[in-house]
Amino acid sequence: MEEKPIQVKTIVVRTGRIVCDIEIPNPAFRMTSPKLAAFVTNQYPDLPLHACVNDVGTAFGSVIEKTSIPHMLEHLVVDIQAHETDTPRAETFVGTSEWIDEEAGKARVEASFRDDLQALRAFNKAVEFLNTAVLTCLS
Repeated sequence: MEEKPIQVKTIVVRTGRIVCDIEIPNPAFRMTSPKLAAFVTNQYPDLPLHACVNDVGTAFGSVIEKTSIPHMLEHLVVDIQAHETDTPRAETFVGTSEWIDEEAGKARVEASFRDDLQALRAFNKAVEFLNTAVLTCLS
């Protein structure tokens, strides 16, 4: 069985947020590309519209073609929760992502939640989808 590009090492549920440590051993799988961005937005069309603190603009779409895979994972988890929840439309989910050890491919992704089980499902769904996307577009 082929090893997954994104490997979940730990998931911790904290008050109001879920923290996921991941590893991406292969450096070729650590950054997005235009092809990967197109593949992902085909399935998750609202992703480029997400508010996002970055050096280029105010939306995730301004960096989606050249950002870290953990950053994309963060936005996928938020998007999945927003679309699969019965919470009011005005409720906002937020996340963060950071390299813990970029050279080793270790990162931490956090996301807020209303329901911890829903957040766990969102992380699992996002990682599974992104692993397929990475293998399809970056291999």
